[in-house]
Amino acid sequence: MALLEHPKFNSLEDEMVYWKDLAQQAVQDKDSVQREYEDYVNDSQQLEKEFEITIEQQERTIKELKSMNNILQTKVDNSQLKMEQTNRENSSLRSDIDIFKEEKEVLSKYIRELEQKNDDLERAQRVVAETVGAIEMSLNSALERNAILESEVDEKECLKEKLQRLADETRDLKQELHVREKEKCPDNDRLINGHAVSLNLDSNRLKAQVEPHSPLKPDSNVNLKNIDINTITAPLSPASRLLAVNIVGEIIRKVGSLETKLGRCRNCGYNNYKPDNMRTRHSTRGSSPSIQGFTK
Repeated sequence: MALLEHPKFNSLEDEMVYWKDLAQQAVQDKDSVQREYEDYVNDSQQLEKEFEITIEQQERTIKELKSMNNILQTKVDNSQLKMEQTNRENSSLRSDIDIFKEEKEVLSKYIRELEQKNDDLERAQRVVAETVGAIEMSLNSALERNAILESEVDEKECLKEKLQRLADETRDLKQELHVREKEKCPDNDRLINGHAVSLNLDSNRLKAQVEPHSPLKPDSNVNLKNIDINTITAPLSPASRLLAVNIVGEIIRKVGSLETKLGRCRNCGYNNYKPDNMRTRHSTRGSSPSIQGFTK
């Protein structure tokens, strides 16, 4: 309608300009339509490619789902077979349970009879256990006393060795002190003599405390007469000499107390176990060799 209806022109030039403008507009419309068409074609081709790719993916997915469906179907069939087999096993187990119930009743009666016999045996076992326990208690008490005596003897021997070693060290210190006293000046001699006098007083008091508590035997490995407590001095300071004196006095007191305790234990053990040993010699003639050896 726009092409058929055209305006009236006053001159030929106006008409030429009009138609020229209209032709240019038509060319522009044609170019724009051409571009739209080309874009449409390109978009259509791209969409077609995308659709083809999507179709291929969907086809692969369908194939995978079909294969998975087949696998699941086989699993379902296997599960049905297993369920049928389980039902058959369940029925057989129920029949076995009925049989076991009957056997359980028989066994429960047998267990009650065994429990009665077990009670009788337990009563007899308690009597035997009480007898054995009394024997073990007496044996353990004797073994404990013997172990205590042996440990005290070992401790006494160890203290004797320490005392002998300290006596040797004291003798060496005395010799070294004499050598140093000859080399020192008179002031140092007076200083050492002053400390020696104080040590003499302390050592005499220490001897008075130790002698009532240290009854050493004549055949002891340590000879206290050879130990001069006044000579336990260090070559450098009086404090070391006092420390040596205290150590020797402490060891002497320990040895003395252990000897008195050992003597009391021996006397007490001999008085207490002499009648028991006489009884065990008569009662263990048919017993094991280990108990006979201990009682002897």
